[in-house]
Amino acid sequence: MTKQRKLAYLALLINTVVWGAALPIVKPALEFVTPFQYLFYRYLLAAMVSLPILVYLICRLRPSLTQLMTIVGLEVIGVVGALSFLYEGLKRTSSLEATLIANAAPILVIVGGILFLKEKEEPQEFVGLILALIGMLILTLEPLFFPNGGKQASSVFGNMLVIGHNLLWAVYLLLAKRVYRKVPKLLVGLVGLWVGLIGFYLLFMFATPMAALPQVALSGLRVPSVLIASLYMGIFGSLIGWTAYIYGNDKIEASEASLFGYLQPLVTIPLATLWLKERLNLVMVAALILTTVGVFIAERRPPAKRAVSKTKR
Repeated sequence: MTKQRKLAYLALLINTVVWGAALPIVKPALEFVTPFQYLFYRYLLAAMVSLPILVYLICRLRPSLTQLMTIVGLEVIGVVGALSFLYEGLKRTSSLEATLIANAAPILVIVGGILFLKEKEEPQEFVGLILALIGMLILTLEPLFFPNGGKQASSVFGNMLVIGHNLLWAVYLLLAKRVYRKVPKLLVGLVGLWVGLIGFYLLFMFATPMAALPQVALSGLRVPSVLIASLYMGIFGSLIGWTAYIYGNDKIEASEASLFGYLQPLVTIPLATLWLKERLNLVMVAALILTTVGVFIAERRPPAKRAVSKTKR
């Protein structure tokens, strides 16, 4: 095994741990602030820290205004749109269910590729799609089988919002597959941080009464859980995790890199059960197995046909 491959594995393992722990760490913060307020804090920190690197890249690469505006437009979908659905869903459901459903996002990318990019569907892909979709449906409706203190309707709605995240993320990836072929991924990621900062600030401002905005703008950071979640995802999630993901995918085959995504529940499950006291039941385990096996089978396609399908936390 070459040194480069070892470093790629290490980077993807770091990414798996960082993103696998994301939703259990953020979940407690949403009891004190809205998802838009939290996301504004997260991207405020990440964008400010990354500003010198972004300026350097723009000066070095000299992208055209058209290229920059294209990146901005796509990142509005992939960052502002998709993450709004993910964290609004997380506020209403458990971090376990949100993570497990979000990890099924690749299946919608495959469906989109078949429907809109006219990618050929192999027999084993059809079997994988059916298994994964059944698993995702079971995960979504799981609260109806296990009542959780009268919050079944809210949890199901939260799970549906996470599926909305998966749909937007699939649209983003299918568009990015064509548009970003020759665009440096680090530039995309850094521009995306500023798109997130501006987009979530506007959403936060729109959802907050103007008279109360000065008082609540940064007051949430006084709450320890909010500060921890913002620092963790601003530094580890947006900067370290994303950089590790880009590096790992750039150095090894996409088919091999995608396997690390299946490891994220191994981080999420113990953290959510031990720290947040969330319960993993037999229905969730069965749905997780169905979804994982289905996605794995459906993704076993030639590299030329496979879209990058990692879920952005």
